[in-house]
Amino acid sequence: MTIFTLNLWRQYDWENRKPKIVEFLRTNLPDVVLLQEVQILPSGLSQVEELKNELENQTENQKDFAKNTKNSIYLSLFHSTIYPKYKEKGEILQIPKQHGMAILSKYPIINSFNYFVPMQESETEPRSVLCFDILVHQTVHKFVNIHLGNRQHWAIPQLENLLEFLEKRGETRILVGDFNLFDFGCPKNYKSSFDFENYISYPAKNWTLDYILIPQTYRFESIEIVKNLSDHFGILSKIV
Repeated sequence: MTIFTLNLWRQYDWENRKPKIVEFLRTNLPDVVLLQEVQILPSGLSQVEELKNELENQTENQKDFAKNTKNSIYLSLFHSTIYPKYKEKGEILQIPKQHGMAILSKYPIINSFNYFVPMQESETEPRSVLCFDILVHQTVHKFVNIHLGNRQHWAIPQLENLLEFLEKRGETRILVGDFNLFDFGCPKNYKSSFDFENYISYPAKNWTLDYILIPQTYRFESIEIVKNLSDHFGILSKIV
């Protein structure tokens, strides 16, 4: 199973970046795509809907395109708005932006829900993770799409809270996304993409903020860092 994660960087330079993201997805066709900082556009469509539409428009005439998928590479799409964004880079927005997370999946999403991690002192934006389950050849794989607070001292207790929440549910999930953590130990019973292969995912600071954490029942086969799609680098990984 191939997983791709990318902080979509909201709508900054979107029309120039969108074709690059579409081309990457069309070329690589990851099984599951997890996106953070996804917004509703002035068109009324989510950015993830625009990506899916562009993919289908570009490939509908290809003979080998997505066999048996009724002209759709990605059968399942889900977008979750976490909150309306009233400010951006210190400026008040006349029209608030719907700000959230999204998933594209080649396989059916059979369950999904948001879980809000605790807001920390002085934090102004709520943080939600998006839990979802996909069914792949009669096997259920459980994921969490993650975007934690953008301060180390906010993100650490939020990750701890999430892990406690999953433990109460008796679940181990594949944790994917923008953790906003550049210095932390891999949680017990998980394997980290960074331990498999050291990389930078936020080039402006030479930090690693984006990770894939897999339960011990999985293993990494490959990690590829994907540049020039956003202010973050994307991570493309094959796990088994």
